[in-house]
Amino acid sequence: MVFGPCQGPGVLDFPTSNLVLGGQPIPWRKEYKYVGVVFNSTTRDIFRSHYKLKHETTAYVFWKTILGCDHYVGRGRLPPEVGRQLYYALLDCHLTHGCDVAIDVDETSFALLNGVNLVILRRILGVGKRSGIPQLYSELGIYPLRVRRVLLALRYLAYLVDQPQSHFAWKSLYEADRLRNAGHSSWYGDIAAVLHELPFAAPTLPPLAGLTSAILDQLQKQLIIAMKQWVIDSVEGMVSIPLLHGRLEPQETGAPKRIPLCQRHYLSAVTVSDHRLALTRLLCGSFYFRGLRSNPEIHPAASLLCRKCSGALETPGHVFLQCRDVQTVAAREVLRDSLMQGFGMTLRTPVSAADAHRLLQELIFDFGTVAPVARFIYKVVRAWRFFGRRLPTMVSELAPDTDDEVDLWDFETATEDGSDLELSGMDMEIDI
Repeated sequence: MVFGPCQGPGVLDFPTSNLVLGGQPIPWRKEYKYVGVVFNSTTRDIFRSHYKLKHETTAYVFWKTILGCDHYVGRGRLPPEVGRQLYYALLDCHLTHGCDVAIDVDETSFALLNGVNLVILRRILGVGKRSGIPQLYSELGIYPLRVRRVLLALRYLAYLVDQPQSHFAWKSLYEADRLRNAGHSSWYGDIAAVLHELPFAAPTLPPLAGLTSAILDQLQKQLIIAMKQWVIDSVEGMVSIPLLHGRLEPQETGAPKRIPLCQRHYLSAVTVSDHRLALTRLLCGSFYFRGLRSNPEIHPAASLLCRKCSGALETPGHVFLQCRDVQTVAAREVLRDSLMQGFGMTLRTPVSAADAHRLLQELIFDFGTVAPVARFIYKVVRAWRFFGRRLPTMVSELAPDTDDEVDLWDFETATEDGSDLELSGMDMEIDI
């Protein structure tokens, strides 16, 4: 293989002479596949070609499986539970292939895999490309790809440290540790670097001397705990998803409890795809509410009020449980009747914005009431025209789930940046 810049007569040319072994010339190579891992000796990252190959393979398998299912059942109608099964059965193996050898120290290379992974997770969950990232992990129960890959690398490291010192693999590990201690790049040092560069305070990789598989098992547990706390903190810090703040996951038996990552109950409890998508996009921040601001003090007070009734800040709790819009009130009455007939439950009237927020959370995060509430949310979302086909300046960008949804939006008057947008003759103010 050619290592470093090629020295031929032209740019990227191979040397003019070949090595000869047994009378046979050995061809020059800059790329070679060994045990399924592609090495490239002339690029900054020796594994760049492997990342590109796995990116293309993952995208192709995704197109043939999940997107293929969507083609038959309809976009957005593939149950997330089935999507997760396809993800782990057919896609995860490509996203993590060779992760025990190719450590993710090169951001450009890792971005090839992480980019397609985020596209897949968003498609499984049913949210648009502007949806935040932490809620993809918290709602589907899938680990961040960088954490998943480094965990597998740590498992392989635990296998290596258990080998006898006469084993060639252990000798290679020992040399990698020597290179790290000398300040040079090495496989062992790359794992330590990846742990250090994680977006949360991850445990550090100890020196090789005295390292055991038990210590590495404990390190993996600490890493998972830190990752879950990062997901919780990230979700809690996002203004656009207030309904996920302090959320308790309902249990089939027992009291609800705080679970950082899992497949959420509503993904399987709500069986109508339109209703599930409306609820999912509401929870994941795919709808625009004027009152949800990280710095509301810099905005005019009138711009934060409900666009229908102007009676209070436009928040999810107000829109769904307090707004006096005619269509919203009618949908709310249907919900009240459904709760009374199905569960003997009276839908009380919230006395404050905080009370409306808590009540909406209670209704959503319950195995029994989530289905009728999702149907109610879908009706309100359609009435408010959040659930559109595509709107450049809003985050709801998925295709319509029914043919008549296309008629909800008038795109002829929309400019490229979303200004001067008309909605069936009604102006909607867009504030980014």
